[in-house]
Amino acid sequence: MSTLRLPLSGLLVLLLGSAASQPARGQVRVFFGNLHSHTSYSDGSATPEAGYRHGRDVARLDFLAITEHNHLGRMAQEPELYAGPSSISLRSTAQRFSVDGQFLALFGQEFSSISSGNHANVLEVGAVISTADVPNGRWDLLLQNWLPGHLDSQNQPAILLLNHPSISSSPNDVEYGRDDFTTADAWRTALDAHASLINMINGPSHNANGSPGRPSESEFRRYLNLGFHLAPTADQDNHLENWGSAADTRTGVIAQELTRTSLLEALRERRVYATEDRNLRVIVRVAGHLMGSRVTGTAVPAAGTALPIELELSDDDEPFASYQIEVFSDLIGGEEAEVVLTPVVASGNGMVTIPGLTYAGGAQYVYLRITQGYDEVDGQERVWTAPVWFEPGATLPAPSGGSSIALSVDRRAEEATITNAGDAPVDLRNWILVSTRGNQRFQFTGSLVLAPGASVVVTSGPSARQAPPQFVRWTTTNVWNNDEDPAELYDADGHLVAEHR
Repeated sequence: MSTLRLPLSGLLVLLLGSAASQPARGQVRVFFGNLHSHTSYSDGSATPEAGYRHGRDVARLDFLAITEHNHLGRMAQEPELYAGPSSISLRSTAQRFSVDGQFLALFGQEFSSISSGNHANVLEVGAVISTADVPNGRWDLLLQNWLPGHLDSQNQPAILLLNHPSISSSPNDVEYGRDDFTTADAWRTALDAHASLINMINGPSHNANGSPGRPSESEFRRYLNLGFHLAPTADQDNHLENWGSAADTRTGVIAQELTRTSLLEALRERRVYATEDRNLRVIVRVAGHLMGSRVTGTAVPAAGTALPIELELSDDDEPFASYQIEVFSDLIGGEEAEVVLTPVVASGNGMVTIPGLTYAGGAQYVYLRITQGYDEVDGQERVWTAPVWFEPGATLPAPSGGSSIALSVDRRAEEATITNAGDAPVDLRNWILVSTRGNQRFQFTGSLVLAPGASVVVTSGPSARQAPPQFVRWTTTNVWNNDEDPAELYDADGHLVAEHR
């Protein structure tokens, strides 16, 4: 298969020619950590204090999650060790070790057993999942009964990480609770509401000198085609005193800042990738949407629309490394995703743009596999990114907490007014305004920041006015039907944030 080899510095010039292609610099950063580890509170070693200290000072992680088994070890017998008031409880220790901007200590628990449907990490809930309430393997009780009554530390539905999918010889009829639901659709709906992450790589677990497990690529693609919305992780499942330092594998998380609120939001929204390199920073956007995004409803482009891919690569240790970039895409419900474009080859730190991909129509997803050092005999390290999903039949609600954006439309004047009613600035980059009945779309291709209380008027039609407040011309033709044409506004992640009926 032929390849294109270009230095990244040359591609950077191409990207800077289009405001729509530029990632919003300074708005997001990459943080590295491990979402799966244990101490003597279940079947691991030492204490949570030792674990967090090692992860912070030795492994130099940005974040570490200690996730004790809910059903075995000391914590199962003494649940106060999990979230009790004592300074040695897991939650208290996590709070003590967390310093915004420096290190984040997450807490959680690993639910179930391998023979009863495999394991999942449940992050940041405030109580042990008692086997009296949820027997091992009763995923239906966990998903439908227990979790709705036990929100996480952000007062949000708890995040689930589906652990080591290949360890139980998947697929099988019990994995992650499939046997607890009468239909596959019921199982998928219940699990997908909480599960946003799945192990691509796990381990070396109990082995001090071992290597991480093989990448679970086939399982990852299988769950994507079943309709799950999952981002891949690379975690170590530490049971020895090597939290985060047992291997170079890391879970990369794209967030605005290193705080509990920001990181958990990023995990919930799947801004995540699995990497075999300890510090390779990767930020991917497909058609302007950050990886992990679900683009839904009328925000989905028309079939045949180009889906340009923008990729930022940066490795401080290997600034001149070579890369092979493979683009995977498929429709939900199809066969396993395959490479759909000729692999792109590049070198060095910088920006890459990949044209040539088009939206096929239907529920389609796109993700990347990136191999660093692809032309070397040894030293190859891979990255698997979260997909971007395009789902015309779905609509995501606005993020919890209520929208701070107000939308009003004067259809006869051909004007739509977007107002920031919140108390923080909002960047409209890649947001989409839709005239649903007229089947017209407008996308903010560049950065447009609305200060609190500020508005922007999106104008259209031959007589569109150009006056304060901020204005953007949509088109020189009329787009709004005067007979109650609904308007919808979607953010860059595909959330419906405001509408006018």
